[in-house]
Amino acid sequence: MKAGRGPLAWLALTQGLIVLLALAALLWAGPPLPPLRVLAALALLLLSAAGAWLLLRVHRAAAALAGEAEARKRAEQEARAANLAKGQLLANASHEIRTPMNGVLGMADLLLRSELTAAQRERVELIRTSAEALLALVDDVLDLSKIEAGRLLLRPRDFHLREMVGEAVRLLAPQAAAQGTDLRLDVRSEVPDDLHGDPMRLRQVLINLVGNAVRHTREGFVAIAVEARDGRGGAPEIRFEVRDTGTGIRPAVQARLFQRFAQSDSSVSQSPGGGAGLGLVISKSIVELMGGEIGFESAYGAGSAFWFQVPRVAAQGTAAALRWPVLDRHEDDRRAVRRKARLLVVDDHPVNRLLALAQLGDLGYLADGAENGAGALELLAERTYDAVVLDCAMPGLDGYETCRRLRAREGEGRHTPVIALTAFAMAGEREKCLAAGMDDYLAKPYRAEDLAAIVDRWVGVGTAAPETRAGDRLDERLAALQRLGAIPGNAVLGQVKEAFLGRGAQDLETIEQAIARGDGEAAAAAAHSLRGSSGILGAAALAALCGELEALARQGDLAACGPRLQAVEREYRAVEGRLAP
Repeated sequence: MKAGRGPLAWLALTQGLIVLLALAALLWAGPPLPPLRVLAALALLLLSAAGAWLLLRVHRAAAALAGEAEARKRAEQEARAANLAKGQLLANASHEIRTPMNGVLGMADLLLRSELTAAQRERVELIRTSAEALLALVDDVLDLSKIEAGRLLLRPRDFHLREMVGEAVRLLAPQAAAQGTDLRLDVRSEVPDDLHGDPMRLRQVLINLVGNAVRHTREGFVAIAVEARDGRGGAPEIRFEVRDTGTGIRPAVQARLFQRFAQSDSSVSQSPGGGAGLGLVISKSIVELMGGEIGFESAYGAGSAFWFQVPRVAAQGTAAALRWPVLDRHEDDRRAVRRKARLLVVDDHPVNRLLALAQLGDLGYLADGAENGAGALELLAERTYDAVVLDCAMPGLDGYETCRRLRAREGEGRHTPVIALTAFAMAGEREKCLAAGMDDYLAKPYRAEDLAAIVDRWVGVGTAAPETRAGDRLDERLAALQRLGAIPGNAVLGQVKEAFLGRGAQDLETIEQAIARGDGEAAAAAAHSLRGSSGILGAAALAALCGELEALARQGDLAACGPRLQAVEREYRAVEGRLAP
């Protein structure tokens, strides 16, 4: 109300002045009043009334505009608050679902490793399949929320195409075999194997399309074809096609197939393999984010063919570092290395803690447990552990603060690998873990083989010895260079070492200075340079760490770059030691 008193007061004052002027003009003339002056006074009075009316209209219009602006401002604030609340709700819901789901899937895996009757095994498989279906729905909802918020990010890196495609097909092969569907794969010979892109998102799209095809093809075949081709303007592309002999899609459904919650068959939601109708929407968003396109052809009753094509980018020299996990030792050899390692599992949830301890024990590791961060720090002060598996969300001292205190205690000396376990799957969680000083990240729920792969990598299983894990293919490359160096007059080995170490030290200094002054692009460029030379040399672990640092720098997350740079520097020193004569 106070804001409206100003205009009204001016209106009253103006109107009063005009009336006074009119009366003064009448009195000044004295009786008898001339007709012209009477008309002038009346005109002034009319002008006063008209001016008052106009000013009143202007005031009301201004008040209405101010009210609308205030309402819009409130609506925007409420919308922002609602989006934040929605994101937090999704994160909390994901956490609450993933935590017990981790126990369900983990215990199902342990049961399947034990001796079961055929009927028991079938029931446990059903438990695991149902849990995985629920988890897939949670992941779809989270991905959809990221798409709506514009936060769906790609993590490009070098990868091996045939391994990625083969892994996707192997995941769905049991389901196809169980229902008598022939699953075929044809990767054309001209398709290059070493590529650069986001293999996890490509795999997600491929699994969605193949999974849909298998679900709707009870007899006949599902054929996956991958070919290299030139796209528009001659740009190189990779095209994936999934063709089936299933039920096909009704014409009325085809127009809305890529819309949210649309399904090709309304009965799908009632079947065990049905989905929420989000997979194709998410797949379309991922493909378009990659700069590609997706489409389909279908004849109802005669099958369908879904395809997508994305730009083909050659590998940048580090594909060896990013193969799908394949350990290079026999199981007995791996167990022998594992028995020498001691791990610490920290999780406040008793089921998840016991599950992780059981899984690690089944792998051959000796592991201790702690139910909170304070207990973990006490155990770490008493004995040395080869790695810590640390839950992030714990009451009191959470995993992030526990790791910060551990790093502060260790200083520049010993560095205990810390693997984060978290049921939060929202964007930025991995970077948050790295910023706290953790070395790696595993989302719940996870499979036993996922836990094995990540722990083995940090403990050193799958290489000649734990202290040589930075090498990966380094020994192989050095041996080849040494053979060349044995040729009289050939100093290639010394030249390669000198070039790598000289440029590597320069790159590390550049990265450190760029982070200090807040220049993410310069830090990313130097990390990219070191990543390329590391990959060429065969230092796969160093190349992978440089790739992660490069991605963080390009995203502008300089707070997370510091801890990752420390990991890069440690790995660089390890490689430097291996290169010493």
